[in-house]
Amino acid sequence: MKDSMKDRRKFSRAPLALIVKYQNAEGKEVEAFTVTIGGGGLFIETFAPLPVQQEISIELHLPGAANKTMLKGTVIWSRTEYAEGFSPGMGIRFTRVSRQDQAKINELVTRILVGGAEEGI
Repeated sequence: MKDSMKDRRKFSRAPLALIVKYQNAEGKEVEAFTVTIGGGGLFIETFAPLPVQQEISIELHLPGAANKTMLKGTVIWSRTEYAEGFSPGMGIRFTRVSRQDQAKINELVTRILVGGAEEGI
C-alpha cells in the first residue's frame, strides 16, 4: 500500500490564513495568503508560484507574536490553477526556522486543531 502524503508528514498542519511577504520570480516583494501551516512548512495561495526547488524567504506575523517572523524555505511543489477544488499556489518546506518560531507554529497548529475539533470542523 502506498503511503499518502499525510502519513509521511512529520508535523501536523492546520488551516490558517495569514498574510505573508516574499519576493516573486522578478524579485519584487509580494503579499499573499497562507492556506495551511504546520511545523514543517506552509502553503501559499498564488497564481504565480515560484519554481520547484526555489529558495524563498518569508515574512509573516504569527497570531499572538509581537514581532514579525522570518522563515526560509524551499518550494517543493506548485499548482498554477484551480484543480479539484484546490487553489493555485505553492507548498513550502521550511529550511531555516528558529526553535522558538517552530514552537510557536506547533502551538498555534495545536490550538487550531483542538479548537476546530470542538467546533466540529
